[in-house]
Amino acid sequence: MLRFWLYAALAIMTATIALFSSSFISGKIQALQYQAMTDTYDLKARVEQLTADYIAQRENVGLVVGIYQRGQESVQGFGRLNQANTPPDGTSIYEIGSITKLFTGITLAALEQTGQVGLDDPIADYLSPEVSLSPEVAAITLQQLATHTSGLPRLPDTLLTDSVDETNPYRDYTASDLYQDLEQVRLTYPPGTASEYSNFGMGLLGHLLELRTNIPYEELVRETIGTPLDMADTTIALSPEQQQRLIPGHSPDGHLTSNWDFDVLAPAGAFRSTANDMLRFIQASLTQTNMPVFQAIVRSQQLEFSDRNGDVGLAWQILELPGDLTFHWHNGGTGGYVSFMGIDKTHQTGVILLSNYGDAVAGDFSLDRMGVELLKFASKISLEPEVAPLP
Repeated sequence: MLRFWLYAALAIMTATIALFSSSFISGKIQALQYQAMTDTYDLKARVEQLTADYIAQRENVGLVVGIYQRGQESVQGFGRLNQANTPPDGTSIYEIGSITKLFTGITLAALEQTGQVGLDDPIADYLSPEVSLSPEVAAITLQQLATHTSGLPRLPDTLLTDSVDETNPYRDYTASDLYQDLEQVRLTYPPGTASEYSNFGMGLLGHLLELRTNIPYEELVRETIGTPLDMADTTIALSPEQQQRLIPGHSPDGHLTSNWDFDVLAPAGAFRSTANDMLRFIQASLTQTNMPVFQAIVRSQQLEFSDRNGDVGLAWQILELPGDLTFHWHNGGTGGYVSFMGIDKTHQTGVILLSNYGDAVAGDFSLDRMGVELLKFASKISLEPEVAPLP
C-alpha cells in the first residue's frame, strides 16, 4: 500500500506533463479560441466559475486562488474551514509540496553565481570519501539533479519498505539512509540522457548545497529567497502563531490527515506557504533587476533539457501551448494538500492555487487543469477594473 501511495503522489508531475501535452491541449482549435479572446474585464468571475465544481465535490475544502497580472494582485478564498463557513484567505498556510523544488533550483543558481558551486560539479566532490559510490553515480552533476536527468529513481529504496509510516513517509529518512541508498542504487538510465522526475535527486541536491555552504537547507533558502522577497510565511518549521493559520489537510476521501515532516529530503517538498507570499514570489519570477535573488530566478528559468517528457530549467517545468503561450510552472502534492503555481513571462501574469485536499494521491488533476486555464485567461482577460471601460 505504501509503495503505491508514494508513487501515486510522485507520479502526479509526470502524468500532469503528459496531460498538458496531449488530451488536455486541443491543438489548433484551442489556439484559435485563445487568440480570439477579448478582454471582458471579469477575471474574478471566471475564477468563481472554474472553482465551483471543485468546491462542490469536496466537503470542508479550503481553496485559495491568487492572481498576479501586470502589477495587480487578487486573492480569492473558497470553501469553508469551520462552522462559521469562514473561507481561507491570503494568510492561510498550506503545505506546497514539490513547489519547494523551485526554491532548491533557485538556490543552486544563486550559489553558482557567487562561485560557491558549479552546475557541472560531480556529486562526489561534495560527499565524504566514506560514501562509496559507483563511478557512474559519482559522476552525476548538480545540473542533472536539478533537471531530473540524473538517472536516480523517483524514490530511494529505503522509502519503499513496509516499515515506513505511510501517514508521514519522509519524516524518518535521514542522511545516513540517503548515503546507503546512493551506495546501492541502480540508475534507471545513463545520467544526462533522459529525464525522470525524482524526489531522490532533488532531495540530494539540496543536501549537497547544505554541505557546501555549511548552512541548513531551510536557512539557506530563507537567506537566498525568503528574506529578500519578504516571504516570512514561507517556511518549514512553523511558529505557534503560524501553526494557528495552517489549514488542516484532507485525504482524497475527505478525512483529516497528518501533515508531512521531512528530514534530509526536505529540498524535495517540505515548505509551507501562503497565497500572499507566493504572489510575491510570482512577481519576483516576472521581474528582472540586478538584485542577486532576481538574477538567480532568471537563471533558473533558462531551458536546460528537453525530451519527450517535456522541457525543464533548474527545477522549473516549461510548457509551450498553442496560441504562442509559454508557461513556467510547478505543482505540488502531499498527503493532504495540492498546489499549482505558473507564470507567463510574456504577458506578465501568474497564478497560485492552494488546496487542502490530497488529490494527487488519487491521480486527480483538477487543480492543475484549473491552474493552466486560469493562467490562460489571465494572459488575456483583466481583473475587474476600478472604472469600467468605455463602450
